[in-house]
Amino acid sequence: MVYRQRCGLNHTRHVIAAISRQNTLRLKTSGLCRVCMKTIVINNQKGGVGKTTLAVHLAWHLAETGGRVLLIDADAQGNATDTMKLHRGDVTAAELFRQGSAPVTGGVDGITLAASDSSLTDVDRSDAAAIQQFRDNLRSVSAVFDVCVIDTPPSLGLRSVAALVSASHVLSPIYLEDYSVKGVKGLLQTVIGVQKRYGRSDMKFLGLLPSNFNTKSPRQRAHLDQLLREAGKYVFPGHIVARDGYAEAVAEGVPVWKLKKRSAQEAGREIRLVLSRIVEQMG
Repeated sequence: MVYRQRCGLNHTRHVIAAISRQNTLRLKTSGLCRVCMKTIVINNQKGGVGKTTLAVHLAWHLAETGGRVLLIDADAQGNATDTMKLHRGDVTAAELFRQGSAPVTGGVDGITLAASDSSLTDVDRSDAAAIQQFRDNLRSVSAVFDVCVIDTPPSLGLRSVAALVSASHVLSPIYLEDYSVKGVKGLLQTVIGVQKRYGRSDMKFLGLLPSNFNTKSPRQRAHLDQLLREAGKYVFPGHIVARDGYAEAVAEGVPVWKLKKRSAQEAGREIRLVLSRIVEQMG
């Protein structure tokens, strides 16, 4: 994890504490109840759990149903940017952490991408004010978009904290293997901790979403049973099955349901059920 390697977990906690002390009142008096746009953050501090696949398909689904979508690629790896490059707007994700970077314009077919670039890694070394600046910039475009979808990096740095502080909803895809299941407690502590520290009781955690689920694996089925037993109230009512079509879809920049292969069509039916449920729970 780049941020922890460079700055250390203690620095992250210091940044969180500093911005909390400075802006607690401001955050409480600028709640999302006054904002039209809903912001859903796809968050997990581990990589390879399907965050980007979920984020881009949610953006496509929302746009196809008439929504005006802002997709923010806050991950320096830029996988969402590679997939959604045709929707690129005139403001990058990194610029949203700076003053005067909004409004965001551009994009096509109902989706505007705030793209990732190499300067995103510098954001995590910014001071705590960048968290509030990010939130202010999102608020300034709240009348332009219906939903903002944020794809976050696999680390607890300033970018992830800013996204969580700005969220109206959070969803965490997880991979049903030992290392990921064991990390669930820490993931929940992060989300709940941000809620408490920033007075964000209005932020709704939609749940842990089993992703890339191999339904034929006895080990993964056992892990899902364990997860339901130990953290059932935090588990999203649905899962995304491992299918070959997803890799091809994100590579071609189209939703999986637009591919002709049988496996892709099956994946499309499955994920659309999950996406519809997400939208329903977002209200």
